Amino acid sequence: MRKFFLLAGIVFISGWATAQGNKIVATKSGRNVVITHKVAPKEGLYAIARAYNVNISDLAAANKLDKNAGLNIGQVLKIPIKSLEETRFGTGAPVYYVVEGRENLKSVSNLFAKMPVKNIRIWNDLKDNQDVKKGQEIIVGYLPKGVGSPEEETAKKSEATQPAAKAGATVGRQAVITGSNINIRKGPSTDQEVVGTAQQYEIVDVLKKVNDEWSSIRTSGGVEGFIASEFLQISDKKIATPTSTKSNTKGKKAVITGTNINIRKGPSTDNEVVAIAQLNDEVDLLKNVNNEWASIRTKDGVEGYMALQFLQTDNKKPAPPKVADLKKAKVYGTNINIRKGPSTDQEVVGIAQQDDVLMLVKNVNSEWAEIRMDDGNQGYIASKFLSLDGKPSLAQKEAEQLAAAQAEEAKRIAAEAAANEKAIAEAKKKEEDEKAAALVSEKITAKNTNESAAATPDETGYFKADYEKSVNPNFTSEKTFASGIFKTDRGWNDGKYYILMDGAAPGSLVKITNPANNKMVYAKVLGKMEGVQYSEGFDVRISEAAARKIQTDNTDKFNVMVTY
Repeated sequence: MRKFFLLAGIVFISGWATAQGNKIVATKSGRNVVITHKVAPKEGLYAIARAYNVNISDLAAANKLDKNAGLNIGQVLKIPIKSLEETRFGTGAPVYYVVEGRENLKSVSNLFAKMPVKNIRIWNDLKDNQDVKKGQEIIVGYLPKGVGSPEEETAKKSEATQPAAKAGATVGRQAVITGSNINIRKGPSTDQEVVGTAQQYEIVDVLKKVNDEWSSIRTSGGVEGFIASEFLQISDKKIATPTSTKSNTKGKKAVITGTNINIRKGPSTDNEVVAIAQLNDEVDLLKNVNNEWASIRTKDGVEGYMALQFLQTDNKKPAPPKVADLKKAKVYGTNINIRKGPSTDQEVVGIAQQDDVLMLVKNVNSEWAEIRMDDGNQGYIASKFLSLDGKPSLAQKEAEQLAAAQAEEAKRIAAEAAANEKAIAEAKKKEEDEKAAALVSEKITAKNTNESAAATPDETGYFKADYEKSVNPNFTSEKTFASGIFKTDRGWNDGKYYILMDGAAPGSLVKITNPANNKMVYAKVLGKMEGVQYSEGFDVRISEAAARKIQTDNTDKFNVMVTY
């Protein structure tokens, strides 16, 4: 079971009295993520610190309190929680989070110390391609076993129903331990040395109630010390062994039912590993500590604690499953390692190839499966490479998702390339059009270099006299056209105006009239409109000086009447 410690300013604050009922809900507070605890009757700072497995000094500092100060009922505390776990089936309480706008599984994962996205999907039954939505309540992890769990709450309620004892009075009664792995200390304070450990359902003698938070006790093994009173369920009568515990197994033998099973120094996955047990090893079962752990001794004399789920107590070695009872699993992938144990540190005992069929013995956990090969030997393979009942394996889904993402990226790159090519083509066309317009202007300038620049135009322009001499009024045509302009340096001082139009030969003389104000000029046809860039939407174009002369208000597009 892997833990994620929340550092870099992310602080968790826990409690049952939240807006979500009895759920532990984490919310944002500035740049931090917090949950809250509401002080209940008879709760003190030391009791709350022990209940949440935090240091009393850290708890006091987080709330700016003196660690010896009393608390008020209903007071809201900030409680620093050490870690979230990746378990789903432990006794630790789940922590929930309500998704805010624009958040997705990746951003939620980053918010909670990069808790793996695949874990969040599993805990919330989300499909591989399914994301979260605003307002959705999801599980983001679990508090460590025993922190904020229902067993702890039951213990508190049970203690509240017991008759109160005055501090300093000799109790002379027995009590049942209501928590797992509870420290027995040399003095009534969390700063005192640990002299022993009490386990859930263990019966102890209560020697004296020191104060509202601590009691002096003696274990059945003769260890005397001080224990937090909240973990004692006190009785006036002699207590029989609780029926909720498993029967006393002292003196029994047990057979290991798994491979590479850890033997630990204490009954918790937080404790140091002191030895490793293998499949079918036989051990002495000393006692059941609680519903999950047992104290055992190996044939080499090593004593420690092991999870009960890997112990078979009928002294019979488990028979290997029959091939007919096993499911077939198809391999997805090439050169997939089959190992001696469920870990990448274990020796490779075989290699599986694409579409090989293996017999599934059992799923060890969410990552590894035990399988049987064609030669009858058994080993372990990563579950993600196995396909059952024709369903795609996790590795296949990941490969398909990667291929889809790569295809989308290829489309995006192609679209960007096409857009760039279009932009380059448009820029090139614009440059060519500007060059063409400049060339027209140069032609006009060159055509008129031999004409006298010193001539003084009259009211209607330089070409008026020639127009009146050459044009027969009985054979003229008069039409209204949509016109634009073109730029030239002629006409401003010499009165030489020009027009581009179809239907009249270059060199012809015409009269241009503004129908809005009857202003007119006489102009020479410089060339045709056909083939001129930017001619779409225009019938003719007149020189800029001509447009200024007839006083048109709109130099972009306007109407003119042409007589020719």
